[in-house]
Amino acid sequence: MKPSENRIIPIDLGGVNSYLVETEQGFVLVDTGGHLVLDRTFDNRRQKLLDALETHGCTPGRLRLILLTHGDNDHAANAAYLRHNFQAPIALHPADLPLVQSPDLPLLMASFRYRSPILRIIFRVMKSKITLVTRKTLDDFERFQPDLLLEDGMELSGYGIHARVVSLPGHTPGSVGLLFRDGSFLSGDTLVNNKKPAGAPNAADFKALSQSITLLKGMNIQTVYPGHGTSFSFRELG
Repeated sequence: MKPSENRIIPIDLGGVNSYLVETEQGFVLVDTGGHLVLDRTFDNRRQKLLDALETHGCTPGRLRLILLTHGDNDHAANAAYLRHNFQAPIALHPADLPLVQSPDLPLLMASFRYRSPILRIIFRVMKSKITLVTRKTLDDFERFQPDLLLEDGMELSGYGIHARVVSLPGHTPGSVGLLFRDGSFLSGDTLVNNKKPAGAPNAADFKALSQSITLLKGMNIQTVYPGHGTSFSFRELG
């Protein structure tokens, strides 16, 4: 690995991704996994994540930062646990503080807003089950105060990664991406690749989401590593 490069290691946790970024001094973990409302078994994916970290040599003392692309449970559920056990600080954009400091059922249910008429119908049909699982994830969530508040344009070279933070409000108010010098881009849920590359199917603010995606189209992005689905070339985005 050249000094000017970082290796991005995708961690597929089953329906949601974490990314381990290797540096010369250790690792940065982007997102931590968590529950998904359509899981057949209630699972915070913690053991899967711990097994993956061990496989790649990310042991306590080698994790330098836990960076959250946003505060949704399926990305942030294991952050407090990892901070305690790996002695690594947590970074999050301040606009998503309510999701990790004082989440409640109305706040979490507000994220189930869809642009697609089909997805809106599916949500109405499954609302009771989704509400029940969301209530359980809320009970299971360990609230926390981040150690580092992210800002648009913030450079993270102090943690060994050659990347900057890109503020991307829309999916959540405090969603961010991470753009590396080589054009690699960790998008969180702003971009997904479930069936094909696209913007997030659900958003707190679809107008803001569209503006964020338009912003990205003016950047030198090569490969996208989304929060859900496999990596893809930015040129594939419709």
